Amino acid sequence: MFAALAVSRWIEQTAGWSVRKFVHTARHYRTIKIQAGAHTIAAANPLSDDLRQVLDRIHHSATTQ
Repeated sequence: MFAALAVSRWIEQTAGWSVRKFVHTARHYRTIKIQAGAHTIAAANPLSDDLRQVLDRIHHSATTQ
């Protein structure tokens, strides 16, 4: 439980969004893999600009620590 609280606080500080807003926004984006014979095709919805910026901030912060 303490780990979940620590991660949610870190996301809020890094992203500048509440965890509720982050989860609600990111929930709509999933990747689907389709197997067609010997080929695997990945399909995904494009990310919105604001979610892309938040994910970039999170990724940048995680790689610099």
